[in-house]
Amino acid sequence: MSGSTGGRGLDHLMEQNATELGFLDAYGPRDEEPAQVLEEIARRLKRLNATVEASVVIAGGLRIVAEPDGCHVSWSGTTLPLVPTDLVQPGMRDGRLSEARDEAHLVVFGWTHEVRRFFERAAEHEGSGSA
Repeated sequence: MSGSTGGRGLDHLMEQNATELGFLDAYGPRDEEPAQVLEEIARRLKRLNATVEASVVIAGGLRIVAEPDGCHVSWSGTTLPLVPTDLVQPGMRDGRLSEARDEAHLVVFGWTHEVRRFFERAAEHEGSGSA
């Protein structure tokens, strides 16, 4: 056995095959810059004539504020179309839904499929006048 390590490191292998490793996203979201996540959220809420100012987006009963630890989301309205498990999906944390389902709070830290669906549902609900 030779003393040479000779092999390529994991970082090198991942870099070389980065385009082939998309399946790794299934193992959980990665933290993203809150400003990038806020930009995506604003894009999803555009049809609601969202107000976008620096690090805050307001659309109907939704208020999203970009903080260093993620985007803090508050959503209030009459009978939100949510159940508690909707607020504990990949890319979210600290989700809370009031017992009356008229107020929800969560922190979004990644732009995942589940987060995108959450905001699409929110836009649909707010846009239908159900809020």
